[in-house]
Amino acid sequence: MSFKKVSLMFLFFVAYTSHAQPGKKTITLEAAGQPLIKFETTLHDFGKIVEGTQATYEFKFTNNGKTPLILSDVKPPCSCTVPIWPKEPILPGKSASIKVTFDSKGKPGVFNKTITVKHNGESGTDYITIKGVVGS
Repeated sequence: MSFKKVSLMFLFFVAYTSHAQPGKKTITLEAAGQPLIKFETTLHDFGKIVEGTQATYEFKFTNNGKTPLILSDVKPPCSCTVPIWPKEPILPGKSASIKVTFDSKGKPGVFNKTITVKHNGESGTDYITIKGVVGS
């Protein structure tokens, strides 16, 4: 038998026996009480705004999990969109918000900006979006 075949057989055996151990308890992240972020809405439409407006919206959310929720990063798609988010942990059952400001100066026309929200919750990443039309 070749070395590859022996190696593959050994790996299969280890994988099989590691899953077939009676009496072992498996703990999943869900069972351990992971945080769960729940936004009231993930999309805000400003409608038509005048060019030069600093359009601001607060995305409210709640930690519906069993352990503190930590937002590790909130990334805008460009420098014209600025998010402000809580840096402290959000306790289970508590609410907070992410304030997003869009600078419409020099940005006529339709806009659609998606902000990436990184956290220690169930999904690890969520997205919130602002959109509208900049006119004069």
